[in-house]
Amino acid sequence: MMETYPLQATIATEDRFLAGYAAGRNGAALRDESSHGRIWLAGEDRIAFMQRLSTNEMRLSPGQGTVTILTSPTARIIAVLTVQIHRDGLLLITGADQGPTVFMTLRSQIFFSDKVSLAGRGGALAQFGLYGPAAAAVLTGAGAGDLSDMALFDWREVTLAGQLCTVQRIEGVGGDALTVFAPAPQAEAVRSELQAAGAVAISDDAFHVLRMEAGAPAAGIDLNEQVSPLEAGLRRFCNDFKGCYTGQEIIARQITYDKVANYLVGLRLSALAVPGAAVMVDGRKVGWVSSAVQSIALDQPIALAYLHRPNHEPGTEVIVQSAGAAIMAEVVALPFTSLDASVD
Repeated sequence: MMETYPLQATIATEDRFLAGYAAGRNGAALRDESSHGRIWLAGEDRIAFMQRLSTNEMRLSPGQGTVTILTSPTARIIAVLTVQIHRDGLLLITGADQGPTVFMTLRSQIFFSDKVSLAGRGGALAQFGLYGPAAAAVLTGAGAGDLSDMALFDWREVTLAGQLCTVQRIEGVGGDALTVFAPAPQAEAVRSELQAAGAVAISDDAFHVLRMEAGAPAAGIDLNEQVSPLEAGLRRFCNDFKGCYTGQEIIARQITYDKVANYLVGLRLSALAVPGAAVMVDGRKVGWVSSAVQSIALDQPIALAYLHRPNHEPGTEVIVQSAGAAIMAEVVALPFTSLDASVD
């Protein structure tokens, strides 16, 4: 028994991994996202405050939402924020483990005359992500009502497990995606209700495979102060007409004069690489790997990488120097469009 227990544990762990992954591809995967930051921004100057600090338009109506990016003076990514517009404030949602850093960054930018206030909501609100083609159906089955008319980034109040919660539609990871925010004391009741309606728990490792296959860059991993929003493929979240914000002049010049030097691309690899590995063409470095994983759908290692143009063009053959090995790779467009959609 002592000899077989570790093997049994490994098999059980792998079964849970595959079940969560399959749910994300074909059903609804439930992810605990309590590590993401939740920050409440209030005060009559809250919209103007975010207008001057971030890349996207904040003058929206209650019930709407958006994604905006905090950038440095050199137009590098500090954080990518999902935003909910409420009547009395803005709920700002950060990437995993970024709440304290974003909170301090925002607080450091409050001027004496700014009528704004910041409060952490991480302890008050639980956060769950639902990913996959059946995500909305699971929420409907759990009592949230029909969500089919929700536009991207819109949010609404719903009742789950007898508790008032909010649901926001976000960009999918290979399918539909919605985020559920619930009162923290009722988190387990809401989780149980969603699982009873058909959601399957997904581990962080399995979600990492899903988001990589979908070509979705992750906060703090692929999205950080090494790169700009344009390099990361986030042009759609940089509004051209909202006026000045930190880093705006550099982003505008990159757009106007076609000065984007690096591009986020996919790599299909002959062997698994490590993050940070150099990407080479003809003996010279042309970029780096930001994240890599063994794809289940492709049965092949894949990576996200930043490459200098014109080496970013699909079909370009490159060599990845990883842990002393030379790995052959091919540049592909994102997402990895050749994925087989059927996973049992």
